[in-house]
Amino acid sequence: MQPKCQICPNEKMLKFISLGKHPPSDNFLVEEELKKTEKKYPLDVYFCENCKLVQLGVAVNPEILFTDHFVYTTASNDELVKNFAALVNLIIERFNLTEKDFAVDVGSNDGTLLSNYLPHSIKVMGIDPSKAAELSLQKNIPTMLEFFNEKTAKKIVAKEGNAKIITATNVFAHVKELDSFMKGIQILLSNEGVLIEESHYILTMIENMQFDSIYLEHLRYYSLKPLIYLFGEYGMDVFDAERITTHGGSLRVYACKKGSYPISSNVSKILKEEKKFGLYSKDVYEAFANRVNNNKKLLQNLLHKIRSEGKRIYGIGAPAKGNTLLNFCNIGNKILDCLVERSNMKIGKYSPGMHIKIEEETKLFKGQPEYALLLTWNLENIIIPKLRSKGYKGKFIVPVPEPRVV
Repeated sequence: MQPKCQICPNEKMLKFISLGKHPPSDNFLVEEELKKTEKKYPLDVYFCENCKLVQLGVAVNPEILFTDHFVYTTASNDELVKNFAALVNLIIERFNLTEKDFAVDVGSNDGTLLSNYLPHSIKVMGIDPSKAAELSLQKNIPTMLEFFNEKTAKKIVAKEGNAKIITATNVFAHVKELDSFMKGIQILLSNEGVLIEESHYILTMIENMQFDSIYLEHLRYYSLKPLIYLFGEYGMDVFDAERITTHGGSLRVYACKKGSYPISSNVSKILKEEKKFGLYSKDVYEAFANRVNNNKKLLQNLLHKIRSEGKRIYGIGAPAKGNTLLNFCNIGNKILDCLVERSNMKIGKYSPGMHIKIEEETKLFKGQPEYALLLTWNLENIIIPKLRSKGYKGKFIVPVPEPRVV
């Protein structure tokens, strides 16, 4: 059945790529679960020619994606830890936050972002339905273990009042019940308040061939134009925007209730860049799909050649994006001996779909496989020197934007 657009009334959309059927990319399995049939869903991506939003055709129930099996923690990503510390400092300075103000983080995970407010004695609240939120409570950060929506927003306002700042970093693309979420923002945000939202940027994704950032948790892949449309539908302005480096390239957007802040020239500047790049035309997406399918063939050929020579390959990291790559390219445990990780929440489990065992990172240095497939390839410049300094002597395979051996 043809899906309708997630933010506008358009019912005719262009399906430009199908990555096959995938299990939720953060649903790591324990050994007993390997015998059960995993539920998989189509990873088909559409372009709305009306509002220009890129989106998945199927939205999985968030209870399946973000509760029991979800093991991602913000603290495990050094780049995000630094980004959030800098973001909170910027917010406090730019919007003159004092001890009287209230800041809320939607999708607060383990409380990494909110912890940066605490030295300034600013009142905070986190909202997150995943197990990671329990880590936030352990840090004495007030946290509601729930999904954010209209109902949650009313509860917070009744208890704590309106928020001057709401952050929603790498969560906006995940929300299935978007109407209730946006109404919740309207309710919670004070009249002079600011919502700061960060999402992986579709322009960077296409430019750098980041197709492995497509997974079931990410329902939408934003450019600025559809975000302006979406906020406008709920009586809000996008008054500023900037490109940032996290997740291989993201878009940070500042929104407010209509007319509360003057609109920065950055907004029109980014819109011009998007138009020039071709983000509002289906041709760009069809060309991207061709490049993705070509990348798959090149990577499969490279890995099969290495294995045919009797060499071993370990996978580095077990990120959600890595699971898209492994499942799309059909890279299983006949190709990779194991995945190595630092996260205790993943070690000892098996990757969704391909069922590759996840071992401690130390196994890489003891085993010294001839090759290591870098699934966190976006952090190549950080991870390769780090693993070299720890003693890994083999070669690295960087799978994206084009497979190459380092």
